Amino acid sequence: MIAFSAPAGSRQRALFYHQLSTLVEAGLPLFTTLDQLSRNPPAASLRPIATHLLSGLRRGQTFAESFRDLPGWAPEFDIALIEAGERSGRLELAFGVLARHHEALATNWQTVLQEAAYPVLILHVAVFIVPLPRFVQTGSVSLYLLHSVGTLALGYLAVFGIHWATRPIRPPSWRAMMERLLIHVPVLGSARSELALARLAGSLEALLSAGILVTEAWPMAARASGSKILDRSVATWREPLAAGVTPAELVSGSGLFPEMFSSAYAAGEISGKLEEQLRRLARIHEEEGFRKLRTFSQWSPRLFYAFVSIWIAFQILAMAGGYVATLQQLLGE
Repeated sequence: MIAFSAPAGSRQRALFYHQLSTLVEAGLPLFTTLDQLSRNPPAASLRPIATHLLSGLRRGQTFAESFRDLPGWAPEFDIALIEAGERSGRLELAFGVLARHHEALATNWQTVLQEAAYPVLILHVAVFIVPLPRFVQTGSVSLYLLHSVGTLALGYLAVFGIHWATRPIRPPSWRAMMERLLIHVPVLGSARSELALARLAGSLEALLSAGILVTEAWPMAARASGSKILDRSVATWREPLAAGVTPAELVSGSGLFPEMFSSAYAAGEISGKLEEQLRRLARIHEEEGFRKLRTFSQWSPRLFYAFVSIWIAFQILAMAGGYVATLQQLLGE
């Protein structure tokens, strides 16, 4: 099998967050942790990242503000989760979630690239072979290049367009639109929703455990979820919460949360064991989200291969039909 590497950004972020989580969890102060990473980074390209963050802290910035100053390196979701971890005093938890998130992205991308290598190769060969009979008949090089190289160029433009559109550093309004589109993609849409709920539950548990008021904790956790739909919905809860409506009632009435989440949250709110229920929800949704991501990464290349096979079969039948028609014309003459 052809070996492909995962996108460098996801893998490097996973390495960086894993190191941060390990060192902070071991009890090292953040200054010492970043100084250590700036001198001995897990990858050479991460040295300026650690140095920049350390400089930001020395200038009096918060850790989240230092991350926000990194041009295009940290997605908004990362910054929101780090801000929640910083406010709750549970930065190591935020780093751990981010490390698992980016490691899963890198692993699933690598699986997709490896599994798609063979059908992509077959597709490239077929694109150049299929127009050959027409080229033999017409002798037109420009027409042959239009049907071969032109087809490949359109395919590459489509791939790069999708990659550009789904990058996490796009403006919030654009990311909200893409989220609404991707939620309808089988398996992938539900996987993204599960992971957003996992991040929301984990962040909310950390914030409430740190004594943050629920009116502040919910908007911060919604931003940390990475879902613009959740973020915008929860942003409208300020007045109802101030009027005495409980979060459990808002969760149940929003229509954005599955029944299991609503029921567990209400039970935790009534029993006084909300943090325990949120930890359980974070674990369940994270496991389910990663399971669905693995399923999508395994089956999407297979479906692509089936599409390529069907397209080639139709092209072969079309060529055979053309040859038969030409033969009939010759025999008729």
